[in-house]
Amino acid sequence: MKVTVHFCKSEDLGGRILRLFLMSKWNHVAIQVGDAVYEAVSWGGVIRRPYSQFVKSWQRVASVEVEVAEALPLYRFLDMQLGKPYDWKAILAFPFRGSWQSRGAWFCSELVYQALMVGGGMLPNRLPANRVTPRDLWVALP
Repeated sequence: MKVTVHFCKSEDLGGRILRLFLMSKWNHVAIQVGDAVYEAVSWGGVIRRPYSQFVKSWQRVASVEVEVAEALPLYRFLDMQLGKPYDWKAILAFPFRGSWQSRGAWFCSELVYQALMVGGGMLPNRLPANRVTPRDLWVALP
């Protein structure tokens, strides 16, 4: 089964600052399964919304299809994350290059990376599981 990973760019101050700190042309990443887009957002934590609503939130979106071996575990994982808070510690820890991993809260790229891993997506082993940025995923995904 294929899922779609969306790389997003916004031109607001927060988006610009994130891109600067993350050294990336993208300040957000989300994963789409069917018409549902799952993402971790600063204003609401982990949410699910239709693609038509999601795409209106960004000035630029680039999408990559990814093959996953196990769709059901991926769905279950994403649904179980709904409502969990945004991982602000991930943003604050970035300059210190420490672990961002927190299963109680999610940064956008952490959520997408973990969902792909649960679904058996083909990701390079060289990605640090404890600190994955939108840029890391952009470089790693075909």
